Amino acid sequence: MEKLANNATKLLEALSYQLIVTLEYCHSLVEGQTLWLEVYGDVTVGGKVQVEVKNFADDLTDGHINFWNTLKNWVTPKFKQEKYSELVLLTTQKYGATAQLNHWNQQSVEERLSLLENVLADSEARLAASGKKPSKSVQAQQFVMAEERREALLDVVEKLKIVSAEPDLETRASEAKSRYGKGLDPSKRGDYFEALLGYLIEPGMVKKGWTVSYEDIDIKIATLFARYGRNSRKFPSIDSASFQDQVDVSAYIDRLFVKKLHEIEYGQKVPAAILEHIVAVHTINQEFRRFTVDKIDVDGYKADQLKRHVSLRAGAIRLCRRMPQEYWCEESQGFFDARCGESVDCFPAFDNTSVDFRNGIWHMLADDEDEEGKEKLHWRLW
Repeated sequence: MEKLANNATKLLEALSYQLIVTLEYCHSLVEGQTLWLEVYGDVTVGGKVQVEVKNFADDLTDGHINFWNTLKNWVTPKFKQEKYSELVLLTTQKYGATAQLNHWNQQSVEERLSLLENVLADSEARLAASGKKPSKSVQAQQFVMAEERREALLDVVEKLKIVSAEPDLETRASEAKSRYGKGLDPSKRGDYFEALLGYLIEPGMVKKGWTVSYEDIDIKIATLFARYGRNSRKFPSIDSASFQDQVDVSAYIDRLFVKKLHEIEYGQKVPAAILEHIVAVHTINQEFRRFTVDKIDVDGYKADQLKRHVSLRAGAIRLCRRMPQEYWCEESQGFFDARCGESVDCFPAFDNTSVDFRNGIWHMLADDEDEEGKEKLHWRLW
């Protein structure tokens, strides 16, 4: 596909990059601290640091608009630079070959101010020689260096730190997944990382002023670790809808668990049964790999489920036989519905177990042929 002339790819990349930087600062919060996103600037940690994030490919030169616009934002009257001990320009840009900004972090306040004055002087000299109107960069330089803003500028210049040549979006995301994914199952680090980023842009977060406290992020991390951590006690969370496209009734028409539903004239339940069967198989074959779940655990759970089912079905059969035979299918359908509505027995080592998985186990059991002297799972009450 051709990109539209006004496509927003670059904007989305910039926002994604800023969110990852925000996530990094969330992890650096200490008890009692609060972080703001896009309220006072790109990323703000109350009483500590204000960060402007730039995701650009071109070189950072002495007159670059990114640098001067950042200074402009920080010397405006509405910005209270006195509230912060550090002001950071974080950019993916590398310094240009002749950029004096390359020495900024090692310079004194006087040297930094002199550098800024020289940049403006050079810009205005070129402007006078060309006779052109000042560019946005030069306008920002003139605004910043105006005498009436000198006191604010001196405070900003003293606190400003430039962090340049930062990793690109893909690299930063990969490093963040690795850095903050310690203790997680490796296959779930991506899910964990995406969940944290999603948390930062939840509508509820925006409504409360896009602020994250130490306590907020502490609770969120604990919740996600309970889900994605190695040997977590939280049962694997499966999005059943993601398997919906695999539900092909025609492909399952000869499966025994499907035939057993048709046997009680309950074909309308077949698509849901197929989906539950798929979820159970996926959970056992894929999700359980990141836990200390052995085959003996799965076999034990299935055996317990079959034993309980056989007992309940035996009682239901005795009641059903008291009715005329024309009602037996309807009674069997009721038995199926009642069983599916029962509370779920927890799988060993987990605090909870999903209904889809439990029902899927039943369909797996129903897919087994009867053995001599041992009946498998049936829904019919005859």
